Amino acid sequence: MSKGYMAGDYAISATQATFRCDDQAYQRVFDRCEALEKENVQQFGARRVVQEGAKYHGVWLETQPMGGEMYIKRDMEAGFNNILVFMENQRRDGRLPGMIRYDAPWNGLSAHFDWMQGDFFTVPALRMAWHIDRDRGYLERLYATLRDFDAYLWSCRDSDGDGCLEVWCMWDTGDDNNSRYLVNRVSAIENGAWNGENAPCGVGKLPFESAEFMAYNYAQRSALAQISEWLDNGEAEMWRAKAEQVRARFIEYLWDDEHAFAFDRDGDNVKIDSISLENVKCMYQGIFTQEMADRFIREHLLNPDEFWTAMPLPNIAVNDPLFYLDDAHTNLSSENLKLFKEYSHGDVADNSWSGPVEGLSLQRSLLALMRYGHHAETGMIGRKFIDMLAKTDRYTQQYNPFTAQATAGGDGYGPTILAALEYMAYLYGVGFEEDKVVFSALDDARKTEYTQTIYGRAYAVRRENGRAAVYVDGKEAFSFTQGARVYASRDGVPERIVGLNETAIDMALTVGGETLTARLHPNEEMRVDGGRLMSVKRIDFAAE
Repeated sequence: MSKGYMAGDYAISATQATFRCDDQAYQRVFDRCEALEKENVQQFGARRVVQEGAKYHGVWLETQPMGGEMYIKRDMEAGFNNILVFMENQRRDGRLPGMIRYDAPWNGLSAHFDWMQGDFFTVPALRMAWHIDRDRGYLERLYATLRDFDAYLWSCRDSDGDGCLEVWCMWDTGDDNNSRYLVNRVSAIENGAWNGENAPCGVGKLPFESAEFMAYNYAQRSALAQISEWLDNGEAEMWRAKAEQVRARFIEYLWDDEHAFAFDRDGDNVKIDSISLENVKCMYQGIFTQEMADRFIREHLLNPDEFWTAMPLPNIAVNDPLFYLDDAHTNLSSENLKLFKEYSHGDVADNSWSGPVEGLSLQRSLLALMRYGHHAETGMIGRKFIDMLAKTDRYTQQYNPFTAQATAGGDGYGPTILAALEYMAYLYGVGFEEDKVVFSALDDARKTEYTQTIYGRAYAVRRENGRAAVYVDGKEAFSFTQGARVYASRDGVPERIVGLNETAIDMALTVGGETLTARLHPNEEMRVDGGRLMSVKRIDFAAE
């Protein structure tokens, strides 16, 4: 095993997260998630990794690098290995494996390349760099990984040369049993995988011109630009320009500006007119402009006729012609329903991206909205999600959007669990953004205490009676009015504050005996500057 592809090769730190809440239902959600996710930490030969869980015994590119980066708050070694294992098993031509399994004793570790399985590697791999102080050796390896993956994609995944990357099979996206594919005669099994580097022309309506694959590549090239700056290799502007070329083509070819959503085109380059959470995938990767994200969130994501359901974020809008939950809850025409039944696979009840709410979508939604400054809307999703989990007490892959009940499938599904834990931290605890520590305090009546141990320090936020007090290694660093998120240095010095509440609040930030006050609006960012809170920007709150 080469040096640099095991978490132990880096200066990782011991980590732990604890949460205490006087709401016993919320406390049970946290405690159950902690216990269930520990069971998903498995030995893959010489390394420990965090597998997807439930019936998925392995690590997939669409879930586990992201899941690993989230889990480092509890186990940095296992979480970081989720990223490194994909880097180590990259193919010589640059392609990353879609799935990696470990089957003892006979088969050992096996990397699968018959489908792409998306790319939720790039963003968490870049975020991970901050947790190891941007180790140069890691950055050089990551740069080579992303550079070679970019070259692979453009060498074969634009088969018609129109400047748009393509999906070649259903499992390329991980959206199993998705009606966008099924009604276009793409089989969930026969066309689930696609072997080789020749496009599947004439297989249903494949290949698809893919919005999310363009988003993956935008994220890759943006990451390469950032890493180039850190390495000072002179290539940052080149990669930044290449990323913007991808974004421009995406907007020109795959963005409906009248109705504010991204879409795919089929093998005949005809628009597939369906509104899905492919858009959230694109936002997670950062390819949307601010205006595009603002519009999608306002016009679609928070629309009760589309995605703002009892359990929020079904994969396809509930009023969309391609929505399918079951035979009693579908908008499919009789012709499309027949195609759906013919081309779907028998596990629709517990693995369908045509109508249910997926735990994986909720996991992605955190960064997707936060990167565009929609902090208050992110909080709305989190509260609704945690409230429903507190009632169902089930942690499965998917949920009924109308009743919020868990659908078929086993407990212990990692993306749902990690989404819940991260939303708990987002609402009441400690998070991280680059080299900043983020302390969150939703304004509600619950009394909570959240402590995160990392980097050899203990960061805590205690909420009670409308105030939140922040502690670093047991010493109070500052306090603030509930209803905000405060970005601070690792030493606990507050630098920025953003509005988390759905309504404006009178903010009072107390540091070293001095209190700074201001009127803080939802999604407003303020800078701590010279004894004052100075407004920097304010993203329109989409729920107003």
